[in-house]
Amino acid sequence: MARKRKNYKPLIALAAIALAGLAAATMTFTNYTLWLINATLPPAMKYAGDDTSITGRSDGSGYDRYIYVSWYVDTSTGLNITRISVVGFTGDVVNYTNALKLCNKYYSDTLNVQLQLSQIIDEGYASDIRYFRVQFEDDSSRTGVEARGTTITVPWSGYVKLPYGECKTLGVHILVDADLPESARDGKTELATYEIRVHFST
Repeated sequence: MARKRKNYKPLIALAAIALAGLAAATMTFTNYTLWLINATLPPAMKYAGDDTSITGRSDGSGYDRYIYVSWYVDTSTGLNITRISVVGFTGDVVNYTNALKLCNKYYSDTLNVQLQLSQIIDEGYASDIRYFRVQFEDDSSRTGVEARGTTITVPWSGYVKLPYGECKTLGVHILVDADLPESARDGKTELATYEIRVHFST
């Protein structure tokens, strides 16, 4: 009597599916940031000597700093939003090299981080922002996202590694048109808002 052969093909197929599932297992999460741009006249920063000590802002706006970071919860979506308010100087390229830190505090391995410039919310003056860029300052690639006027020119950054217990620094670089209407140069008028999503993955 011939011995009956067992059919292992279904088991092999099931094992292959399980292994594929393990290989594809990953975790992703996204944080939302809004970058709001105001503008004012350039401060007197062309003196010889201690330029770094000239940090007081006295443009009549009521603000004493050039960059503010705050957090709030969007009640309609439940999203935690980080809001970065930045001042540009009309006709001058402004570089902030330490605007926001992204830190891996609670994941015990390395995270991959990527920026996405998802939309420009035009407050009426987006076309006057000739150049807007947010980039990783402490990564050799300086990868980032970019817009010129109302056009998103670089929607995605590359991936940056973020090991456990470390932080990566985001900088923002701005050029506001020298011909921005005078009424919008008060340091308080919101020229445009840029939604940048910070994607984390394992």
